[in-house]
Amino acid sequence: MKIKKNNVEKKANVFDSQRNRMILGGIIAAAILLMVVLMFIENSQGKIVISNNSGTKIEYVQVYFVSAEGPLHEGFRADNLEAGKAQSFPIGENKLLGAEANLEVRFKFEGSDEVFVDAGYFNDTFHGNITVDFRPAEEPDTVNLHVKAANSLLKSKLIDCDDEFKINIAEGYEVE
Repeated sequence: MKIKKNNVEKKANVFDSQRNRMILGGIIAAAILLMVVLMFIENSQGKIVISNNSGTKIEYVQVYFVSAEGPLHEGFRADNLEAGKAQSFPIGENKLLGAEANLEVRFKFEGSDEVFVDAGYFNDTFHGNITVDFRPAEEPDTVNLHVKAANSLLKSKLIDCDDEFKINIAEGYEVE
């Protein structure tokens, strides 16, 4: 009986050891897969999406980074943006470290004056995603503009942009 008992214990130890190796291998494989996915997300090209959900045609929307000295690049422009439509553009990398830049959004609704707002704070290299979304507001002739930027999964304290504006499109100004 002792012999059989020892053989059973030895088999149990072999199976436990093999099971532990399989679990460890699974954990390592999952960690490597997670690192690959995070690297892919971090290195993916950002884009800017301009959406018109306001119910009114927008003649143009121009979005660009601006510092105290003026515009930092030519930016992105969407022309004749019909209600319910959106346009997107690849954003690339914007070297804004030390620039203390804002994102300026200039737009003109059909039959209205041009309006512009400064959104966010950018003081680091930016290669993430930006959304510019026009939505209807409760008041007549007024739309809400939501501007949001995110550099990637890893947040930077040097980039802060999640702003909401109320725009009177009949008069062409930002409502305070």
